[in-house]
Amino acid sequence: MTNELQQTVTHVGSGMKLEWDLYMDRAVVARIDNGTSSTQIWTGSLLPAFELDGHRYIKASATGLSFGPDGEWRIALDWGEYGTGLLICEAQPWGFRMAKLEASWSRDVRIVSMQFGTRPLTEDERRRAPRADSVFWSDWAAEGYCVPAAGSSPTHSFWRAWDMGDARLPLGSFGDAMGTPYAAAFPRPLYAAAMGGRHGWLAFGPGEVPDAPLSLQLQSATSSVHYAYREDLWGAPDLRKRTWTEPLRLAWGGTGYDALAALFDTFGPFEPKSPRHLRSFLCTWGDFKEKRFDLKQYAKRVSASTPADMVIMDDYWETFNGSGEPNLERFPDFEADLAGIRSHGYELAFWQSVGWTDQPAAQDLTADDLLCGPDGEPRQWSWSGNPFSGGGHYLLDPSSERTRRLIRERTARIVERWRPAALKLDFGYGFPGPDACAPRNPAYRGERLAYALLKLIYDAAKSVDPEITIIYYGIHPLMRNVSDLVNLDDLGDAGDSAAHEAAGHNQRCLWASLAARHGMAVNTSTGYYWDTLGEILLNTAVVGVNGLTLGETDNDGKRMTQADINRWAALQAWRRRACGWKPLWLEAELGSSKGEPKLVSWGRLESPSSEDAPSRLTALALRNNSPEPLQYADVAGSVTFTGSWALIAQDDADLAASASFVCIPFSAGELRLERAYSQVHAYAVVDGKLIRVRTVKADELPDGKLVVTSADELSSIAGYWIE
Repeated sequence: MTNELQQTVTHVGSGMKLEWDLYMDRAVVARIDNGTSSTQIWTGSLLPAFELDGHRYIKASATGLSFGPDGEWRIALDWGEYGTGLLICEAQPWGFRMAKLEASWSRDVRIVSMQFGTRPLTEDERRRAPRADSVFWSDWAAEGYCVPAAGSSPTHSFWRAWDMGDARLPLGSFGDAMGTPYAAAFPRPLYAAAMGGRHGWLAFGPGEVPDAPLSLQLQSATSSVHYAYREDLWGAPDLRKRTWTEPLRLAWGGTGYDALAALFDTFGPFEPKSPRHLRSFLCTWGDFKEKRFDLKQYAKRVSASTPADMVIMDDYWETFNGSGEPNLERFPDFEADLAGIRSHGYELAFWQSVGWTDQPAAQDLTADDLLCGPDGEPRQWSWSGNPFSGGGHYLLDPSSERTRRLIRERTARIVERWRPAALKLDFGYGFPGPDACAPRNPAYRGERLAYALLKLIYDAAKSVDPEITIIYYGIHPLMRNVSDLVNLDDLGDAGDSAAHEAAGHNQRCLWASLAARHGMAVNTSTGYYWDTLGEILLNTAVVGVNGLTLGETDNDGKRMTQADINRWAALQAWRRRACGWKPLWLEAELGSSKGEPKLVSWGRLESPSSEDAPSRLTALALRNNSPEPLQYADVAGSVTFTGSWALIAQDDADLAASASFVCIPFSAGELRLERAYSQVHAYAVVDGKLIRVRTVKADELPDGKLVVTSADELSSIAGYWIE
């Protein structure tokens, strides 16, 4: 509805209320309490603003409001002497969508940045700003923020509004290249973040991959959404007219997780990825990074302990990043070594950097095919962005047809030559932003740079082998068209300790479930400490399939234990083989300004084949460190336990009715299930394979319980198959 006096638009949906005073550009999102009162969770402006070349700032003003044929809000905009525009918005049950933004400039305009959530400072406000030359400031405000895995050592995703100070946090693929904290790999690109507190949360992000690096600009206790263009350096695609499609969506929920889930759901409905993409892997990086390059020894070692679907040949396998050719000085028997790996039952996969090359001349590339600076000279970049690092990689520009052809031909050559099960793509976040360089073709700028390169590789690989799996990191639904399997790598970014890695992996499983909700395959991976593996594998029972990045010895000189060998083999054999699930929280903290997420006991709900049927609980990760038994009365029938256990259905029924399911012990304890079953088969591991060692009738179990009494027993028993 429209209030003619105040020109305020109001929208109510999903227990929240948005009120937006268009002419003052003041918006409030509040939780509706008892249908009569409301509690504010977020406030800020929503009309777009721009920084232009010459340090000029212009903010849109609303000059009129009308309604379209489908009820959409058509807001006329004015930028004074610079021109006019139109903002089309839609109210949705889940929140609010900016469907289109149009700008018609009255003079040539080069955009430095576009922002949502800034406004000009008054004279009094300027005197209170930390810089004397400040003319505008961010004005989005809430109790706190949620940016999944925004920081590390240990991983943190939540903080109060004033905790971070001034910072620019990457929401897309650019990370430290935009002056932000280093943010590698999973779960980026997010293309989203959330703000809120005790009474609810608001998630926000674009509805399509934007043509500018996307970040959350924090300023003291407020923030804004920032799109970096630097057209003062690179020129504008059109100096007089611009159109943006879906530059912003808002969705809300009770927690930061719920709000992000609601936002991601707006991109559906989703078709789950094929189960063939649920591939477990061993990655050579743990050995390669320590300069252990003996692939014969590698295959011999892992085949005796860690069955998996494939071995990933990680960074260092090529002559240089992006060559697609094996380094025969490092691996003189490369083809024979690959055959040896296959002879042990593994398929192969190959690591590929998304947009790096070290020897452009060797690939017939010139400066015209690479990202260059304002001086026309090719730029270089490394994972850290440290200019003192002693070297960097040249950067491919997809504007060049020669570059695009190189990517297509290289990818097709790798897939045709070795028929890999998968390609693991990396360093889509390995580019400097528009302060340093930009693609020549504006269509590939910003977040579209990495996306376009990913899409080139994805399509080229699929053209040769439609069954191949493409592995990447981003959990956003927009990444579905460029990847199949989400990898939780690299846990080293969680912090340099086993404790940090365990806590970081626990959090990453929470955020990975956002990708599982829209049907992605998920692989849990490891870091660089063997002491973390047990906790990782327990969560893997719910999340998906095994992934191992560790080498023969870890950063503390430790090796894989027999107990973990047992768990690994059990999960490889008994894992769930379906994509698309939602989490069941039994004992979990989803995160807030009071503390980080922590999953204790939780489960996996898979969608039924019929829309009328309830979801099925198909896997559980159970933890109880207390000597007193803990009971979940309505879970898997009823389960009472001490210690840590994984339960996984081996059919498509709920655990409460499954005709066959498995229990894997992760610590000493007892497990009692209040449901009918006939017999229990105990399994051990010999040479990496599960072997049945005994069978007992259900009525022969003491008090009807599975009991694991000691660490020695964990080293001898992989798990129990229950019929």
